[in-house]
Amino acid sequence: MRKRIIALISFLCYIVCWTQAADEHYYFKNLSIKDGLSQTTVNAIMQDKKGFMWFGTKGGLSRYDGMSFRNFKRDMNDNHSLGNNFVTCLYEDNKGNIWVGTDAGVYIYYPDREIFIPFNLLSRENTQIDRTVSAISGDKEGWVWIAVETQGLFCYEPQKEQLHNYTLNSFSANVQSVTSDNSGTIWVGFYGSGLFYSKDNLKTLHPYLSPKDGEEVFKDDVIMKIVPGAYNCIYISSIRKGVQELNLTSGNLRSLLLMDETGEMVYSRDLLVNSDNELWIGTESGVYIYNLRTDKYVHLHNSKDDPYSLSDNAVYSLCEDREGGIWVGSYFGGVDYYPKSYTYFEKYYPKDGDNNLHGKRVREFCEDNKGILWIGTEDGGLNRFDPKTKTFSFFAPSSGFTNIHGLCMVGDKLWVGTFSKGLKIVDTNTGNILKTYQKNASPRSLIDNSIFAICRTTTGDIYLGTMFGLLRYNEQTDDFDRIEELAGRFVYDIKEDSGGNLWLATYVNGAYCYNVNEKKWKNYVHNESNKESLPYDKVLSIF
Repeated sequence: MRKRIIALISFLCYIVCWTQAADEHYYFKNLSIKDGLSQTTVNAIMQDKKGFMWFGTKGGLSRYDGMSFRNFKRDMNDNHSLGNNFVTCLYEDNKGNIWVGTDAGVYIYYPDREIFIPFNLLSRENTQIDRTVSAISGDKEGWVWIAVETQGLFCYEPQKEQLHNYTLNSFSANVQSVTSDNSGTIWVGFYGSGLFYSKDNLKTLHPYLSPKDGEEVFKDDVIMKIVPGAYNCIYISSIRKGVQELNLTSGNLRSLLLMDETGEMVYSRDLLVNSDNELWIGTESGVYIYNLRTDKYVHLHNSKDDPYSLSDNAVYSLCEDREGGIWVGSYFGGVDYYPKSYTYFEKYYPKDGDNNLHGKRVREFCEDNKGILWIGTEDGGLNRFDPKTKTFSFFAPSSGFTNIHGLCMVGDKLWVGTFSKGLKIVDTNTGNILKTYQKNASPRSLIDNSIFAICRTTTGDIYLGTMFGLLRYNEQTDDFDRIEELAGRFVYDIKEDSGGNLWLATYVNGAYCYNVNEKKWKNYVHNESNKESLPYDKVLSIF
């Protein structure tokens, strides 16, 4: 019984730690094969000194300049091409050369000459790197550390052009991760042998022991990643222990993430210290953004109905660029980019569920007397948005007129201009459609059933813009006056200025202005001989 209570308490602790605030959103931009990425599985990401983003995939190496990709792959006819397309890790050295780890050795890219050279240097132990490279990193001395499957750990000293091979056969030849802390201590994570450290450049290697009881905490564990952080801490990701924080000053080992909010074990592949207080954790079940101060996290994952969510849950690589943006590489989804938020716009877009926006192509906004925002779309009908609850409700009757081009509030009545379905008058209190105006044989009916703009002036006049002219509503006769000066004009937008003058945007006839004092229309069009004329006669909006 006691064990059950402890297990329940542990699970509830994980639930408490998991929070994703309702107003906290992460919008990702996806880059994949369709954008030029060489392959969808992104094992490694880095940014070089020039600002280029590099992506190591199972099908080659891709360089991204913010606009387009340049791909590097093996070319049998080019001795200076990348020798292996299966890229596992990336590292830029002090000279700006890029080390490319593959599943069969290392290649160095020299940007100035734009060539790849295989790193075939023979080590002092008479060995050569020819297996799968797990990790490449550098230290303060400028030495390059290379973890190679079944071959242990290699260290390249550029000053001496010497390569050392630490086979580590007495522990395990499969090194998964390697890093150094502020004191120069080297930390080595093994695949199946746990966590070790060395204070004498690998002359001796010691297992990490708990300072409390001397227990080998990570014994026989698979260490996936080790990264240094702030406040003299390092972060360790392992299969059995999840994500742990080791404070090297106090010796305290703190468990951060072992199970998710559902009680499932978290399989973490990569770690990224985004700030002193924020750790990004790339896992098989998405990304966890862990707040190191509050011990709470946000769980980001793929959502089929959300185009801005992660493209795939199997996250293999994480990278922060110099602008503070986060790049997430996955197994099936290519790479997702989360830019640093300089502005605080919130996105609303169609998702599954009743309280979400219907339609992607938003055309019109109109606020009613109760503060409810009515939103007309060209592909999903009419929506209502409550700013207090930040929820949407679909106006069901608009299923019959999904293409909306004009909205205007007249008292508590919403005038709705549609494409080909005429003009609808909606009672915003009851939600009923009070009346529909359509074109008929009468010369005082609508000119056309497509209403592209509606404007109510300060004097109370209501104007309608159609494909074939301008109409003014006659309240006494409940019909429409046709404005002869605009006959045959495609009126796309109508606005009233501070002087009470009426401005019209037309699709091919420039802009019109009605001067209320002179009671005259003036047409503004493009004139080749007049530089101050309209640049183009196709006007879509007046502001």
